[in-house]
Amino acid sequence: MGKSLEKMIKSAIILPDVHMTDRLPKDYIVVRRFIKTYKPNKVILLGDFMDVASLSAWDMDKKRIMEGRRFKKEIDAANIELDYLQKHTTDEKGGVVYLEGNHEWRVSRYLDKNPEMEGMMEIPEQLDLKGRGIKWYPYLKQSQKPFKLGDMHFIHGMYTNQYHAKKHLMSLGCNVCYGHKHETQTAMQNMAMQKTYMATGLGTLGDKAPDYLKGRPGNWINQFAIFEWDTDTGHFNLTPINVIKNKFIYNKKLYK
Repeated sequence: MGKSLEKMIKSAIILPDVHMTDRLPKDYIVVRRFIKTYKPNKVILLGDFMDVASLSAWDMDKKRIMEGRRFKKEIDAANIELDYLQKHTTDEKGGVVYLEGNHEWRVSRYLDKNPEMEGMMEIPEQLDLKGRGIKWYPYLKQSQKPFKLGDMHFIHGMYTNQYHAKKHLMSLGCNVCYGHKHETQTAMQNMAMQKTYMATGLGTLGDKAPDYLKGRPGNWINQFAIFEWDTDTGHFNLTPINVIKNKFIYNKKLYK
């Protein structure tokens, strides 16, 4: 007998750019509740899950802005969230995948300037990712070794130009999903004997009006995605979900 359809089709929730500190963004909170109900096989942290605001190079010399920010508080909050996400994924091993973003990379940049702290601050160790069974994909190596489910590749994102989806697609030459830019964009191309590839940029689950924009409008959207794939053929469907004022609609139901 062949494989059952249930065993062949799996699902994942993609969480782009949550930017959590020691507090949870409101739009992320409604999605984390959805995860508990939806029970995906996997959750993909698409980079910048942590904001690492306590190590911001932009704000390091601004004492009033930096007051109260503590790296340990951010680590403690992230550990609690990983407990939650692992609890509500159905894959026993590898249920949560963590792609390092440029904000998590702030730790490496900090250690370059403060090497005496090496071995005491690295996020994979602070979050015990190896002990948890969570695969970590370093920021600077994702274009060479991206995470892959079915025929889709996942990276945090490399480009922020106007046509960033097209740039990702033509540079990588494969199906790719990414965040980083905080705005949704899709590009498609028949690249090899009429085989279609696509690049999909997702929005953010963080604050759309952070302090560093200084009141300027940002071309951002709150968003996450549902990813379903056939483990036998690699075929997939990626469905971006818009979160508007802490609410979203999926499968004829309102979540808020």
